Amino acid sequence: MRPDLQDLVISQDYLSNLIGEKPERVRGFFLEKPKEPGDFLIKLGRGSFLWLKYKAVRRLVKEVDRYNTVIRAVHINDQLEEAGNPGVGLSNRERVLEALGVMKTDLVRALKTERILRENKQFITKNPQLFTTNLTTLTALHLSDQASEYGRVLDQALQV
Repeated sequence: MRPDLQDLVISQDYLSNLIGEKPERVRGFFLEKPKEPGDFLIKLGRGSFLWLKYKAVRRLVKEVDRYNTVIRAVHINDQLEEAGNPGVGLSNRERVLEALGVMKTDLVRALKTERILRENKQFITKNPQLFTTNLTTLTALHLSDQASEYGRVLDQALQV
């Protein structure tokens, strides 16, 4: 993988540091089969608790997975170009990398924000008047940034 592309990857270790948990724990809760009948109820209860706890971060982890998939596609395209297929190269690779850089910044910011909110949930619940206006503004800004960024990346991907 080219160094400029490697710098854009959000690794599993980095993701784990951002969310404060292992990404596998957030992605799925029923990875093992229950060994005894009672295990199913325990796993169901634990899974329901974790599902509620990590509901917001799970969506962000899925976005990170999609982001890394786009990077993998650019890497495969680079490999094809290096193998002697000049027609498959990205005509505007620098713009694509720039858009991916902006996406990475937004994803990292969203993951950090989600972790701060999750870790301070009790304080926020006790003092909602301090955060109501700020959270509404942050949510609106994040959604508009995310929508414009995905539109830009999709447009660039379609141009390829």
